[in-house]
Amino acid sequence: MPAHSDIGFEFVPADPLLLHAPPLQRTDSNSPVLRLGGHTLGFVSHYLPHGHTYRRLGERSSWPQGPLEPVTLLDDPAPEVGKWIQSVWRAPDGSLFGWYHAEEVVPCAKPLFLPHIGALRSDDDGRSWHLIGEVLRVPYAEADCGYQNGFLTGGYGDFCVVPDRHGEWFYLHYSAYVPDERMQGVSVLRYPVSARDRPAALELWRDGRWQPKVGRQDGTPIFGVERGWRHRDPAAWWGPAVHYNRHLDGFVMLLNRTENGNADIVQRGVFVSFNGDLADPMGWSAPQRIVDGGSWYPQAIGLGPDDGDTLAGAEARFFMSGFSAWSIRFHRGGGTPPQPLVVTRDTFTERFGFAPW
Repeated sequence: MPAHSDIGFEFVPADPLLLHAPPLQRTDSNSPVLRLGGHTLGFVSHYLPHGHTYRRLGERSSWPQGPLEPVTLLDDPAPEVGKWIQSVWRAPDGSLFGWYHAEEVVPCAKPLFLPHIGALRSDDDGRSWHLIGEVLRVPYAEADCGYQNGFLTGGYGDFCVVPDRHGEWFYLHYSAYVPDERMQGVSVLRYPVSARDRPAALELWRDGRWQPKVGRQDGTPIFGVERGWRHRDPAAWWGPAVHYNRHLDGFVMLLNRTENGNADIVQRGVFVSFNGDLADPMGWSAPQRIVDGGSWYPQAIGLGPDDGDTLAGAEARFFMSGFSAWSIRFHRGGGTPPQPLVVTRDTFTERFGFAPW
């Protein structure tokens, strides 16, 4: 993998900022943020009583500031299955297309979950959504109660969706928790933007090339696992958040890292990877630690009037679980390798009054 050693970063303290609002104490997934004409539209999700998403506006504001509005999922064939909207894209005609992480309950000794990924559409700026269909799913019979990570029994989820710079393809980078450890990790699929009303012609990155997805196939991970998700203490990157960075003229991926846990998917840090071309999954650089500790779901959200969670410049706000007390600055030119930001429970308590984990 390329090193991209000429890219540096630094964290700058900033006033505390939240993507969510009461009654939520944290967000529980990637949080889409879109700006247009000086207005901001955000979506935050939570897991109680089961997965669901709220809409939040920022009128004449760079950040969502209004009350949380529960979104409505129309014609949902399985409303008992929790669904978190984790990525949103605005089409030229103003309609919104989104992608959700869903979790079916698996009745193991302790209830666990089998996640899958689907697509949906909104014609009223995100207030209500029509489900388009599933994008990536494993059969329910594949759920494995032998998994000991405390949450998951296989499946796919914890993802992000970014279009390429030509607006031709959606690239969906996702976490694969499937039984075959060789196929576990952070993987990627793509399909044409022109097929957004009916996700079709899915292509998996598999064995070093893009291949049409046929039947029950898994892609080759960009970043595999060192110890699989079947164990109490998986060692793996997961939950990618990708944005295009204008200043770098390339893509940035933030990743969660877990290791040495105890059936809790403990967060050991946040890592970053860089790539100049989404069509080349082998172009991602080896993950580099930028946060020691911290919380789930890191994101870099741009500051410009049309930026958001998939577009940023040299400086962006850095979030974890919907909390931000830092900006992150990217630059080229190498220099002294930056030191990771250390974020503990005490750090969160000092900045926000409590820790979200």
